[in-house]
Amino acid sequence: MSIGNENKQQALAEAIEAIGSVAFARRLAKLVSSYVDSDCCIILSYQAAGSAVYLYDNLADRRELLFSEYLNGIYAQDPFYRALRHGLNDGVYSLSAVMQQQGVNDPDYMADFYQATGWQQELGIVLALNEQQWLTLFLGRLTATPFSGAEQQELRQLLPILSALCRQHWPKGTETLAQSPAQRSIVDAPVPPSLARLNTTVPNTTSPNTTASMRVRVEQALISFGQSRLTPREQQVAMLLVQGQDNAAIAQQLGIGEGTVKNHRKHLYAKLAIDSQAALFARFMNHLITYDSAPSTKRPAQHPAGKKCGLVF
Repeated sequence: MSIGNENKQQALAEAIEAIGSVAFARRLAKLVSSYVDSDCCIILSYQAAGSAVYLYDNLADRRELLFSEYLNGIYAQDPFYRALRHGLNDGVYSLSAVMQQQGVNDPDYMADFYQATGWQQELGIVLALNEQQWLTLFLGRLTATPFSGAEQQELRQLLPILSALCRQHWPKGTETLAQSPAQRSIVDAPVPPSLARLNTTVPNTTSPNTTASMRVRVEQALISFGQSRLTPREQQVAMLLVQGQDNAAIAQQLGIGEGTVKNHRKHLYAKLAIDSQAALFARFMNHLITYDSAPSTKRPAQHPAGKKCGLVF
């Protein structure tokens, strides 16, 4: 397994482990960054009623623009926000594409506020949490290097997983688990000596042992997922779908045709009573949460070469 694939695997394990904690938004950003490089990342939620909710940022410079201007009202001029108000669907979009395709543009916003941020390229990952709320993860580059089509396609393949993770973490919207700006600096801070001396368990989501344990648990849950309902080949396809693979990648991985993959996908969706990749990942998340890691006597799904089909990012 390449170093890049190991980083993606670890980032996914950490994001899953952080569900329900203030570390989640940071882990979500790390998962995305394991696929696509950027200089800046901001995660916000927009309400149908009109407000913007801060969730996370990693801005090193000009951060005051986010809080003193953008969140205080400038967001209403943001082409992404305006496109969302006009029905922008879940997806991965460049800022230029949003302005061109949606016919949304504000010369004053671009010339004044946006130029002051220093961002030269911007990509937005848009996810609907419910009918009244959207989550948008913004990636920014401070150079003129655009986000390539291949990079955007990688994120589109990751989209169902991101959507399922966010719906698990924010089942009732973002207000209840929003991360304050101050929390950004303390989420991953080491436990102070004064607390370490206490007979108290303090969660540390960055512990190598914890991450390794979670990775093993994810591997085992993948192997057992769908065993009672799916054929071995359908289970292989399900494993790869859960990991964000598309039909072409799965066909190449398993040495079968794309049409065959589509048939397996149709059958496993029917058996699991679902209708989308996001629903499949949500079902896997439920399986992971309730999974008993005791040794199973059921047959494991395998690759054509006979190896267990684990994480393959």
